[in-house]
Amino acid sequence: MPDSPFDANVAPAQARRLAAFAAAQAAPPDWGDVDLSILEEKRAAVPPFPLDLLPQPWRDWTSDTASSTAASVDYVAQTVLAALAGLCGAGVAVRITPAWCEPLVLWQAMVGEPSTGKSSALAPMRRLLGAIEEERRALDDERRERRAEQAKAVGACEAFVPSQIVVADAPVETIGQVVSGNPRGVISWRDAPSAWLACRRDDDRNGRAHWLQAWDAGAVTIERQRGETPLHLESFPVSVLATIQPDRLKEALRENDEGLAARFLYAWPGAQPYRALADLRLARDDEALAMLRRLARLARTPGDPLVLPFNQHGVEALDGFLAGLHAERCKTEGLEAAWLGKGPASVARLAGALELLAWSGSGAPGLPGHIGRHQVEAAANLWTGYFRPHARALFDRVAPTDYSRRVRRVARWLKDSRATVVSREDVRCHALSRTVNADEAQQILYRLDFLGFVRPDLADDGGGRGRPARRWQINPALASP
Repeated sequence: MPDSPFDANVAPAQARRLAAFAAAQAAPPDWGDVDLSILEEKRAAVPPFPLDLLPQPWRDWTSDTASSTAASVDYVAQTVLAALAGLCGAGVAVRITPAWCEPLVLWQAMVGEPSTGKSSALAPMRRLLGAIEEERRALDDERRERRAEQAKAVGACEAFVPSQIVVADAPVETIGQVVSGNPRGVISWRDAPSAWLACRRDDDRNGRAHWLQAWDAGAVTIERQRGETPLHLESFPVSVLATIQPDRLKEALRENDEGLAARFLYAWPGAQPYRALADLRLARDDEALAMLRRLARLARTPGDPLVLPFNQHGVEALDGFLAGLHAERCKTEGLEAAWLGKGPASVARLAGALELLAWSGSGAPGLPGHIGRHQVEAAANLWTGYFRPHARALFDRVAPTDYSRRVRRVARWLKDSRATVVSREDVRCHALSRTVNADEAQQILYRLDFLGFVRPDLADDGGGRGRPARRWQINPALASP
């Protein structure tokens, strides 16, 4: 006997049974609403940036800058974290345990369609960092003489590298040369990182291995052109602040390694409400510049960094977060699982960043304090409550898991089929071309039941108590245009 209404030869009794179902479902009295959003590639709702987690006066500067530029608070907040990472880098080490330290290197991606305020959000902080670069370069003559004397003592002849904080979109060889003269690190300010995010695992022509080391401030040896001696750096700390469109990221990740993309903290706030011109507020850039100067003086070198140690309460708080994260990772796959794997390092670095932001605005003498429960919980809340929903929404759009893709594929197939009843084998064989087993097809039907596409066929007497239904009724609403 055929197992499906899609089989060519349907027995007369079964045909009558299916016709009865079709007649009964012409006016469905008890079907719930069907969630058709699974058919579209819309993103989930995401939370706004939690401004209350930013210490003062950075909180006010972020809010006022967003107001004065008509940009998203989310984007402006990313520039604050990025500036701190660019000024500190490997010159600050967050020490969780004697065996675990993290550099203050952050990779951030401001995601959005064109003309969503990314450039206007970047401009104010870029001007402030430019002012600090000019101040540093005013002292470069003294540094140049000192470097020349050191090179002469060892019989070397090295080109002088001026002070620099921000590097525009540039190849890894150029960035390595800049870091050689700025050992605490730089920030790569990128408009479209899709090309280098697409570095394949087996293709390092674009410097994938060097970028992986940059996130960890690790040692690299960079080959140079024209027969020059390779550049060896004991530490290669490079933070990243990039803007990118969702579809560009989707193209970059198609069939490529996900290692680089998993290291980013994503902000994708979407369209912002209109702000009346009368409501715009001017930010206190002079105050922000003073705080940035204080951070710049604080950072040291990779060989002798300023250490921000976790105290006992901070370690306990982080341990609680890690235990929950371990359980969460068991439920995910694909790019999201890789991103969660970087959660421990990201939360530790964010805890250090929040402590330094608070210290820069406090005006208190001395060095920053230990990282305790308050800083760790704030960092964990920022990562869990903000960055993770944004990353998940982006991953669902650009790199959905196999399970999500299959659910969507079957949902579209059900709508196009115009059938009234379907079996698990129909789903497995016709919708998914036998790419899943029976249990996996059953899980997809359970999900579609939750979304209102199907429901177990109670008239199917082949299942039995406790056994999965062999047939599923299809919501008649799917037959509507």
